[in-house]
Amino acid sequence: MAEELTGERLILRRRGPLELFLLPRDIEGESLDPHVGPVNNPVYYTIYPLSNTTVAMGDCIIYNPQPGEVEFGIRIIAGFRDAGYGTEATKILSDYYLTTGGCSRVHLKVLPHNGRAVRAYEKAGFKPCGKIVVDGLEFIKMEKVR
Repeated sequence: MAEELTGERLILRRRGPLELFLLPRDIEGESLDPHVGPVNNPVYYTIYPLSNTTVAMGDCIIYNPQPGEVEFGIRIIAGFRDAGYGTEATKILSDYYLTTGGCSRVHLKVLPHNGRAVRAYEKAGFKPCGKIVVDGLEFIKMEKVR
């Protein structure tokens, strides 16, 4: 598993579970932990701009590994949204798992009213593949396949 992944404007650094509590909260007061529902074997990455690797912009998670597939989640801190960082981070991590990580499928769930996230996932190569209900909330399932 890569400790560090680099894109055009971003660097994703793997972090340990205790570091999760050191990251800032976004303006809505929510933690950056992006998952909803059961999480098994999580691998967390913090997102930084290449220009200043001390400023956390958000984080990504890979979790619930199954043979040939993993689930993905992401959270971008409010001050960094609407600049394409979520799309780039999603592409970096999903491409890594589909090429080097031995997966043929990366999937995620997103709330239907979160149009910004849906567009970011589509730009990163994900396509809708169904719906799922978790804790009474309906989500759109999306996937990216090799």
